Amino acid sequence: MGFSIKELTYKGNYLIYLSEQELTGPWFSFTLEGKKIGKIPVVLKSIEPTPIYNMVNTRTGTAISRITLDFNITEYLKKMSLEQNSKLIQLEKKQFVRVYKDIFNPPHIPYISTFFTIKNISDFALKDFSMYFVFDFDINGLAGFDNDLSGYDVENDIIYQYDNTGLYGGFSPLSKSTNYETCLTKDFKIDRNKMNLSNTLYNGPGEILSALQIEFMTLEPEHSFQTALVISGGFSKEELIENIKQGKSNAMKRLHQVNRSVKSEQRNTQEEAFVKINLQQAEDCK
Repeated sequence: MGFSIKELTYKGNYLIYLSEQELTGPWFSFTLEGKKIGKIPVVLKSIEPTPIYNMVNTRTGTAISRITLDFNITEYLKKMSLEQNSKLIQLEKKQFVRVYKDIFNPPHIPYISTFFTIKNISDFALKDFSMYFVFDFDINGLAGFDNDLSGYDVENDIIYQYDNTGLYGGFSPLSKSTNYETCLTKDFKIDRNKMNLSNTLYNGPGEILSALQIEFMTLEPEHSFQTALVISGGFSKEELIENIKQGKSNAMKRLHQVNRSVKSEQRNTQEEAFVKINLQQAEDCK
């Protein structure tokens, strides 16, 4: 459960095709810190199994889709205890970090804009908070998945991949990236020992993955972090950059709409169907 892009095309040409779901979406890293738990490093991929991510509610439309889910700290601590064969940290109540995702994909628009709002509704601080955008592009699908080249436009903060046909795929966040990286997909790694991207580009063609990182330092209880990602394609670098710049300009205009939705009662009400699914999955994991 989480958020990833299964397939993505630009004017009928594949940009993402048959990529692993955990390599086509957002990752997070931070250190949970509190008197009762000490310091616990956390790395979350775009897709994590229930009960680590609990679905709260979802709405899908032709132009806008909204997903609300929780990172379940309580269940994460249980999982870590089992994996490390260590004593379980007992909490007085369940603890969560809420994640809102607002996806704008209207027809006949050459980009997708996705807003990510992360609210710390737990009693713990999220220290050294980083958000990563990770995309394993397959430019031209299976016909060209292993001959991609890559680049990073510093001025516009756009990372991209392309091949010898001139088809480009790339993305950029509203918040300025602090680190970037392209590398062979098999070599990509973010874990407790490597939290930062390398600020390097892969030299040459290959089966490449692209990633951007935003460091936010600390997310205190009841505080929020928000950004948006624009992803697009183009038949030249110039077309790609123009599409993404238009997407980011449009995303700025939607901030008020997104924030109004995030604060709404409907958006923060647990749907009964998901209560049963989350509970069943949690019981299965005991």
